[in-house]
Amino acid sequence: MPKAWKERFMKRFLLLALIFLTACSSAQATPESYFASNPAPAILTMPAALPLVTESGVSSSEDAGELYFFLQPRQSAGQSIQLAKVSGVCVFDSANCPPLQVVEVPFAFKFMINALNWSPDGKSAAFAYSDNPNGTPTKLWRYDAAANTWTALAEFPYIDPPFWSPDGAWIGFRMQDGAGGEGIYVTRADGSDLRNISAGLPALGKPYIMDGWFADHVLVHSALPGNEGVMILLRASDGAAQNLFATPPAKTQFHAAPDASLLAYDDLDAVSQSHVVKVVQPDGANAITLANFAGGRVFPIVWSPDSQRIAFTYSGFVDGNPTADVFVASRSGGQVLPVYKGRTVGRLLFSPNAKYLLVEETTSATGGHLYLVNLATLEIAILQAPGLSTDFDWYAPSWKP
Repeated sequence: MPKAWKERFMKRFLLLALIFLTACSSAQATPESYFASNPAPAILTMPAALPLVTESGVSSSEDAGELYFFLQPRQSAGQSIQLAKVSGVCVFDSANCPPLQVVEVPFAFKFMINALNWSPDGKSAAFAYSDNPNGTPTKLWRYDAAANTWTALAEFPYIDPPFWSPDGAWIGFRMQDGAGGEGIYVTRADGSDLRNISAGLPALGKPYIMDGWFADHVLVHSALPGNEGVMILLRASDGAAQNLFATPPAKTQFHAAPDASLLAYDDLDAVSQSHVVKVVQPDGANAITLANFAGGRVFPIVWSPDSQRIAFTYSGFVDGNPTADVFVASRSGGQVLPVYKGRTVGRLLFSPNAKYLLVEETTSATGGHLYLVNLATLEIAILQAPGLSTDFDWYAPSWKP
């Protein structure tokens, strides 16, 4: 591995773990020469198949939403981490793309940063972060996008990234007390009715990890070694707990479709290190195989907002260098296409209208940037907007509906 690349990789890794505060500065416009000398990573050879969406791919401003992400300067002197947003119009209509905007926040970015988690109506985002110089306690914040206000809803020593329920009624999160204790909590969007719903979880399965929502239930799994496939649903209203499967299919993380019709997962054989990406019904029946891989890692796995498609990344190494291939599959398993080939991929996001897939490339030769795949044409483009500079790393994206 070249020394320069290795140093860049390590710097990126450390900065994602602990972000140090510096002074502020505005972004520069993206130089035109960048796009000539640094094209998007080459797409994989496509098999003969229909596009992943049948529409033309042309969107409208009404369903474009907004992209939020963080800007990390390459040169830290006199600059700081910033939260920025770009209109979704920029994805499909560069001629009418408004300038990038920096979002004001009531705290400095000094610690590990996770993406905003948006409510289904796109009005608010949940975000866990500490405004204390010591990094604890962590506060659960609700960001009102229209008013540009941040409201603290809850406070614990440590809070994991939160999740909105599919109906927008609850925000769920896992807290840790720093002394080995944990709990799964839910709260209303205004911070009322805060409750611990994890009292009924079996003590022998601790610690538990929150994976998201399944309809009006929180989906958790036991992280304790040996608890094969222990998946539990916690009802938000009263904390009633029930096992998701009578016979667990795997020890893995399950990803629920937004409509709660299917679960996607990576069925990993720990001995052979083979991966089988599958979807299964909530009762564990009728599993469908989407793809098979040997070695490497399958992560992340995400659903489209309409619950019709799944995107996932298969990562590994070739000649000592990292590789990451992104695939999009139909929920029926009849169509699996490679749509992006890069080095290290972080988050994957479908656009609110499910016509585009955003790929977060975290440690490419040019740094961390965001690429977009048109699922009708399978064309790839780097995100562009007036004022968006490639002298910054872009990371932890979220797509506001």
